[in-house]
Amino acid sequence: MLLIVGEAIVAYQRVDGQPYTGPWPSGSPAIAAYVAARLGVSTVFVGGVGQDGHGTVMAGGLAAGGVDIGHLAVSPGAPTATAYITYRGEEREFDFRVGGTAATLVAEHHLGDLPERADWLHMSGSALIFGEPLAGTTLAALRRARAAGARISIDPNVRPEALDTTARAALVEALGLAHVVLPSQGELEALGVDATALVDGGATVCTTLGPGGATLTVASGSVHVDAPDVDAVDTDGAGDSFAAGFIAASLAGAGPVEATRAGVRVAGAAVGIEGPMTVVPDRGLLTG
Repeated sequence: MLLIVGEAIVAYQRVDGQPYTGPWPSGSPAIAAYVAARLGVSTVFVGGVGQDGHGTVMAGGLAAGGVDIGHLAVSPGAPTATAYITYRGEEREFDFRVGGTAATLVAEHHLGDLPERADWLHMSGSALIFGEPLAGTTLAALRRARAAGARISIDPNVRPEALDTTARAALVEALGLAHVVLPSQGELEALGVDATALVDGGATVCTTLGPGGATLTVASGSVHVDAPDVDAVDTDGAGDSFAAGFIAASLAGAGPVEATRAGVRVAGAAVGIEGPMTVVPDRGLLTG
């Protein structure tokens, strides 16, 4: 079982000057959970939603992908988090409305014994920036799953300037516990984390490069994997889809290189469709 703990956010998106589309179920950890479940992985997502229309959108999107939503933390007195995303050429501007919402109200008791039962836990660094108790719960899940023998993957997935001192220290600690690290280009350097040290410590580091593919680094060396040539329609969640493909292939028995190839294929399929949780990836993408 794959366990993912993190923020649930309903998104509205637009190209600059155009009306917003949505609501779309979203949030980095939720996207990874959705895509992994679509790829056949038994996936549990623990996140917080309100008892409102946006909460229904979020739960419905996850369930449509096959994610186990039985551990969602539903908070009747708090709204579901939202984000407004504006695309300006290749740049994106985010207006997050997460403070004081149900997304942050995920406490450790919502985890039950899931960390001890998980085969794999995936964490997005974004889960650490929106406040407590979500940040602490996410870290507790990671530590418990690691102690119980689960594989741990981490996508740092956060701008360093968005991290306060506590969150930065937590993310650096978490990276040191990971078996697989999935940063975007330049992300580890911006965090002051040495990729070579992670690899020397036994981790696999797979750096995503957008349309440039991905570079896998393990103790024996590095391998570059090209991305498929696709017409990108919506790049929101591309890294999360890559992570889901990598994890799904790994759980199916693939080695790191084949898992990286699966990741770029799945990400390529995801960016070709509008919406962060709309792709229905062919499971054949895991094997080429």
